[in-house]
Amino acid sequence: MSMTVTELPHKEQALFRSALLYEASQYKKGLKVSEQILKKFPDHGETLSVKGMFLAHLERKEEGYELMERGLKINPQSSISWHVYGLVCRSDKKYVQAIKCYEEALKADSENMHILREVASLYVQMRQYSKAVECREKLTAMNPFFPSFWLGLATAHHMNGRYDLAIKVISAHELGNNQPPLDKYMISELSLYKNWLIELNGDYQQALEHLKEIRPQIVDITGWKEKKARLLLKADRKEAAATAFQDLLERNSENDDYITGYMECNGLDMKCDEDQDAVLEVIGTLQQQFPSSNRLRFLPLMYSTGDNFAVAAESLAKYALRKGIPSLFSSVRVLYADKAKGAALGTLIESCATQIRDTKRFNDSTDDEPASVLLWCNYYLAQHYDYYGDHERALTLIEEAIRSSPKTIEPYMIKARILKHAGDFRGARDTMDYARQQDVGDRYLTTKFIKYMLRVDEVDEAEKTYLLFVNEDAPHKIQEIVNMQATWYMNERGHAYRRMGDIGRALKHYHQAISVFDTYQDDQYDFHQYSVRKVTLRSYIDILEWEATVYENPAYQTAARAAAECYLELADRKASCNTFVPIEIEKDDKPLTRNGSAQQGQQNLAAGVGETKVYDVEKDPNGTKFVESDNLAEALKLAEHLESVAASNPDTHVLAFEVHLRMQKYFLVLKAINALKAIDATHPALPSMVVRLSQALDTDESFAAALKVPLRAQLAKSFGAVDITTGTAESIDSVLAAAKSMLAMGNGDQAAALLVQTPEAKYAEGRTLLKLLEAKRLLAKSGADESTQAAFGATAKTVFPLATCF
Repeated sequence: MSMTVTELPHKEQALFRSALLYEASQYKKGLKVSEQILKKFPDHGETLSVKGMFLAHLERKEEGYELMERGLKINPQSSISWHVYGLVCRSDKKYVQAIKCYEEALKADSENMHILREVASLYVQMRQYSKAVECREKLTAMNPFFPSFWLGLATAHHMNGRYDLAIKVISAHELGNNQPPLDKYMISELSLYKNWLIELNGDYQQALEHLKEIRPQIVDITGWKEKKARLLLKADRKEAAATAFQDLLERNSENDDYITGYMECNGLDMKCDEDQDAVLEVIGTLQQQFPSSNRLRFLPLMYSTGDNFAVAAESLAKYALRKGIPSLFSSVRVLYADKAKGAALGTLIESCATQIRDTKRFNDSTDDEPASVLLWCNYYLAQHYDYYGDHERALTLIEEAIRSSPKTIEPYMIKARILKHAGDFRGARDTMDYARQQDVGDRYLTTKFIKYMLRVDEVDEAEKTYLLFVNEDAPHKIQEIVNMQATWYMNERGHAYRRMGDIGRALKHYHQAISVFDTYQDDQYDFHQYSVRKVTLRSYIDILEWEATVYENPAYQTAARAAAECYLELADRKASCNTFVPIEIEKDDKPLTRNGSAQQGQQNLAAGVGETKVYDVEKDPNGTKFVESDNLAEALKLAEHLESVAASNPDTHVLAFEVHLRMQKYFLVLKAINALKAIDATHPALPSMVVRLSQALDTDESFAAALKVPLRAQLAKSFGAVDITTGTAESIDSVLAAAKSMLAMGNGDQAAALLVQTPEAKYAEGRTLLKLLEAKRLLAKSGADESTQAAFGATAKTVFPLATCF
């Protein structure tokens, strides 16, 4: 950093500058130098700030922040003090605070290029694109010979929606003669990026002309051809566009975008019912040109009905059965949303199986089929009947498939899935283990086995198996598991601990999953300068757009909701004087490494072989810090974040309702109810939510009476008179929602009376295994006696006779 310290004597100025050189990594040396200066000048603000920075990087953050704030009080006009404070805030992911610090530093040193570059990146990180444009314009004016400044300015204009200005910046950069020459890959990327900007600006003809000009410079030939086809279509030159898409299909006939584009060139919309006959005709033509395309073989099933569907399905099925394609059912499962097509597919494969059993050949064939065809018929049919809930028939078929080929692994995997759906989780786990033992080197099989173990709460055994993915020489194996960022494992392990009643460890694993997405969000910071320097501008823009949706990932939402629910449970227990106590980890357990004694295995996992370092993952093995936190405040943080990133998910507003109700924020409770109603006015939780808010308003004497009036008026206007049991006569979802609310209001007997009915035939349409398991959990929570729970289990067994979980 370019800084001057006029307050210090010459010798100390030299020491101060040498301390700044240690910023990169040698924090201890820098700390010693700053302390040496402070011995003579203990109130020198800039040195205090720099010392604070070193302390913060040495994990003495509280002391470091205190010193930096003290340094700012002494010299609030110092750009150095503000800069180092901003560096620490940025390192701690406090981006808003870091921006404020950098802006203060620029007031004292407006031409500091280092600060301008850092704050420009932070503006992009926080999506403040107009400010990023201003900052990068200043950088470009200060040093017009840096290509990264020009490209950074162009991307800032791009994200700010000013494509015309971005084009001008790129053109000005291309005209410059003083920048270092770019290699051929950078030139190619820059040319395609500029063409993309012209396209976004809406000038398709100019984009086509430019695309023709840059052809000799392009390395990404496929990208260039895709761009040409798309631009021709947008320019309404459909005949030329059709030729371009035909060329692309010759490269890859499995690409949906190419097929859709070719259809559009022929004036067809694949989603329009009126165009389906013409679409099928074009697909037939393409199939003749590309007979090996699996995608073109499947597409007729999407758009045909009746006899046409039967013909297309028979062609696809016989091809897949002869080839022995295990993924046939997975490929056509999307068609099962149409009941007629699902039934037709089942009938077709049944017919194929019958023909093979009776004659060893299909009716339209003169040659005997391989014996494996019957195996794959049974394999498909087992999944078909499992889809419709006929688990006993599915098991019979998959057992037949296994007997016909005992060494084929896929049928064992399907058997495990069927047992899982039937409620026999232990049998599913054992079957998947057998499948894994047939090929222990298969990572997919091992992953599935780990999931099945976690679903029967074998968390320690699952961890041992997961260690197969970790290098033998990894210094800290548990930290390595966390570093893999396998959110499925973190969430499943959290669910297992939650079922076991270990809320502390459950929260720990949910937060590990949450932190993965926080890391995705934070890691983009490194690309704000790297990408413009390497001229990977198209990918960089894609990253920025993807980062805007990163928290929409189902794995994040699952972890966040589950963690918030755990915090609510902890808060409820504290309110009822039944505080949860973190469960201590057992020290003398089985070894978790692949070799060595139990004690040695624990040492390896705790700190790595030969190490004494304690990693973050082991600092709080029981999740105590989560248990002892302000539970409602933590739940509120998660709920508010979900409201900002997953507002279209009904579960988000149900969670927000639960959090705000406990915090007695009744206007926010009403907001959550209204948001849920806007998404789904028939949501089963709505009646019970309205009743609970009404009851809270009636019983909470601390809430101002004058404020209750508008709340009650809004409830009456929007919902009228509501009964908590609304919908429970026909919907199992309504029963579960009502039971949860009854338990929250202390009406355990009423909840139990509703829950024991859930296995009955009147709920057959929505009665799934997971819903009955949820009913079982709530029934136990209601305080129902053992005979009532036993009766529930017996009735549930009539619905799922193979289940062992009731």
